Amino acid sequence: MPIQVREFRASDLPARVRIFRGAFSSGLSPHIYPNGQTEADLIHGFNESLDGLKTKMSTSDTQAGQRVFVAYDTDTPADASDLIFPEAWEHRAEVELSEDEKKEEKKVVGIAIWILNPVARTQEQIDKEAAEKGPTTHAPSANGALLDAMDAAMTVSKKKYLGGQPYLYLRVLAIDPAYQRRGVGSLLLDEGVAIADRCGIQTYLEATKVGRPLYAKYGYEDRDFMDFDVVKYAPTAKDDPPHEFMVMIRPAGGKKTDEKA
Repeated sequence: MPIQVREFRASDLPARVRIFRGAFSSGLSPHIYPNGQTEADLIHGFNESLDGLKTKMSTSDTQAGQRVFVAYDTDTPADASDLIFPEAWEHRAEVELSEDEKKEEKKVVGIAIWILNPVARTQEQIDKEAAEKGPTTHAPSANGALLDAMDAAMTVSKKKYLGGQPYLYLRVLAIDPAYQRRGVGSLLLDEGVAIADRCGIQTYLEATKVGRPLYAKYGYEDRDFMDFDVVKYAPTAKDDPPHEFMVMIRPAGGKKTDEKA
C-alpha cells in the first residue's frame, strides 16, 4: 500500500467530507450536525474552503497562512462519490475534474490542515487580524453555538500558551478509518513537522485521547486540557465519553521517537 502525500486541491473537497465524517463520527460531528448534513451545508462548506484556497494559503515558509496536505493510496482508484459535486453549486465547473482526470484519480485517505504564523506578533497585531476576518458564518444546519464556543476556547488557549510567538498549528488531522494505524497519520505529520523544523518554530495542537499517543511520538508535550464544556452547548453529549482536548506543544527542534504510527 504505497501511500503518498501531496497538497490539497479544490477537487478533493468531497473526499474531505467523507474522511471527516468517518474519522469524527464518534467525536463532535454528531453534535455539530445533530440532524445530519444537508446539501446546503455541503455547499456552504465548499464555498468557505474554496475561498480559503484562493485567499488564505501559505505558499512558502515565510508566508503566514494555511498549508493543507492529503495522503492518497496510489494503488486504489478514487471513490466515485469523491468525484461528484452538488449540481446546485455555482463553482462546480470550476473545480470538477474532467472525465479523463477522474480515471487517473487515486483514493484520498487522510488530510492535515496546518496554519503557519512564522514570525512573532504583538497582541495588537493578533487582535487586528482577528477583527479583519469579520464574523464567522456557519452552515445552515450546524450547531453554531457549539462551534463559536469551541473557537473561543481555542483562541484563549493559544493566547495562554503561545502569546505572540511564531508557531505552526495543526488545525485538523483526519484519517479514513479503513487506513488508520497504517502510517498515514505519520506521513501527514511529517509534512508539518518539516515546515516547523525549517522555520525553527514550535508546533501546537489540541488532541483527543485517541490522538495523543501519536503526537507524543513526535515530541509533542502535554500542557493542560482546554477549558471547554461540550455538554453546555450540546446537551446530548452528556451520554458520550468525555470530550476532552489536551493542549500539546512540540518545542522547536522536538524529536520523533517512533517511525510508525
